[in-house]
Amino acid sequence: MKKVIVSLFLIGAMLSSCSDRTQVEATDAENVELVETAETIEYTIVKDGSKLDWRATHLGGISERYGIISLNNASFLVNNGELTNAKVEVDMNSFTVDNFGEGGEEDAKDLKDHLLSADFFDVENNPTTTFELTGTEKIVDGLYNSRLTGNLTIMEITKSITFNANVTVSEDAVSMKSEKFILDRTDWELKYHVEGSEGVPVDYIISDDLEFTIDVTIEK
Repeated sequence: MKKVIVSLFLIGAMLSSCSDRTQVEATDAENVELVETAETIEYTIVKDGSKLDWRATHLGGISERYGIISLNNASFLVNNGELTNAKVEVDMNSFTVDNFGEGGEEDAKDLKDHLLSADFFDVENNPTTTFELTGTEKIVDGLYNSRLTGNLTIMEITKSITFNANVTVSEDAVSMKSEKFILDRTDWELKYHVEGSEGVPVDYIISDDLEFTIDVTIEK
């Protein structure tokens, strides 16, 4: 009976942890319309601490791993106090693994090296990932004030995604803080040990879901 209660508790905890995340559908890339006038304000300095949080698990949500990826460059354009264009370049070599598992830092290094290899992000040939805004929609009620759509390019594959975020524009900076959103990695041909792989033990199957959170501030 005790084992049943513990199992139910764990299932409940997993469901609870998933409830604040949004599954995002990847669609065909959209055209970027550049809005730029004499009054346009450009922000290009990436503030320290700007990052992309990532999280992944094995099949069934076990063996959770997470870390951060830093930004290389960014350009945000503001017109009449509104963010109209944004492009960020993510430095894939800055990839970190922040929970080490039983093997400690050695395990973390091995996982990082594997993620950077051709099995996953092939960082030697694809050192950056980019996101470019293609549209914004105001949200009146809720936790977030904006719905953002943009083109996400990973290893030369570009897909359009939409997620919610809080966007704040001031005279000196623009910040973008997103919800936790989940992408299907196979949409970008990241297929190492995907769900349904033949001949791969279940313990080695990696969930197709990749969770991200964007927390970026760009200054003038």
